[in-house]
Amino acid sequence: MKELETKPIFVRRNRIKELTGLSPSTVWRLEQQGQFPKRRKIGPGCTGWLYEEVLEFLRGSEKVS
Repeated sequence: MKELETKPIFVRRNRIKELTGLSPSTVWRLEQQGQFPKRRKIGPGCTGWLYEEVLEFLRGSEKVS
């Protein structure tokens, strides 16, 4: 059986705000402190975050709260 290839799912800035409730400046600050996943270059002039890493961040922040 052929193994299915999964492609990464990227989340853009507006969706990050919806998922986390964090402002862009807070996300940037947390990224710089190593407390939020680093954004990745998706294409020319386009960045995003890996959805799976954002979910891990959210799971971790639930434990802290």
